[in-house]
Amino acid sequence: MTLPLDQVRKIKECAKHVQSATRIAVLSGAGISTESGIPDFRSTDGLWQNSEVREAITRSCFSRQPERFYYYFSQLFLSWSDIKPNQGHQALADLEKKLGKWVGIATQNIDGLHQEAGSTNIVELHGNLRYAVCQKCGTTKSMNGIKEKIQQKIVPLCDCGGILKPKVVLFGDPLDMQEFRKAQVWMSQADLIFCLGSSLTVTPANTLLSHRRNDSTLVIINLEPTVYDEEADFLFQGLVGEILPVLVSYSQKVK
Repeated sequence: MTLPLDQVRKIKECAKHVQSATRIAVLSGAGISTESGIPDFRSTDGLWQNSEVREAITRSCFSRQPERFYYYFSQLFLSWSDIKPNQGHQALADLEKKLGKWVGIATQNIDGLHQEAGSTNIVELHGNLRYAVCQKCGTTKSMNGIKEKIQQKIVPLCDCGGILKPKVVLFGDPLDMQEFRKAQVWMSQADLIFCLGSSLTVTPANTLLSHRRNDSTLVIINLEPTVYDEEADFLFQGLVGEILPVLVSYSQKVK
């Protein structure tokens, strides 16, 4: 894809800031993973617009009706196993591998695609789909080991008899505050911050930006406008997977 000339000029200018940055913090949202084929549930035509789905994927439903919870959970999430990182995920990993930058990623996504792409410092604000935790004894199990039971409409149980819950933050669940504080520190220490594929309306994730330094560079890449657009030093309206790889490539060429 050929980008407009004015956007290329802005990318080249932004690349200078990326090249000179010593610590980079990232806040990533659903928009970076939709290019891999994962739906954005919060979009206007997304699944969260279905009130029955919204009610089912909650801590309350899991506790009261685990069978119903797992029915909807399997419909929503168990088809993601074949999905791979896209160029946006790879470009973030390249900041570490090819430019030698320290990069800390706070992601709202639960798909694990940042890890698969090769990024190393990741806070998963909403948990992940790789593990399930026993609600009785706290044992952690691989989701791969219980996926077949879920597909057979069997509520997965731990060896102790407790119900296994996916290690994701459901509506009604608290965040892991230790992980959240780690992300706050990353934001406060970064001299450049990327906001990628997020409308920046979901709390408390969007409050992370309040911890950034006054002299840090804020770069927003998103298909739609965000509530922080006016604060951005560099604003790119488009797909992360189209813009970020070009930006990282130019950053490698900066002298």
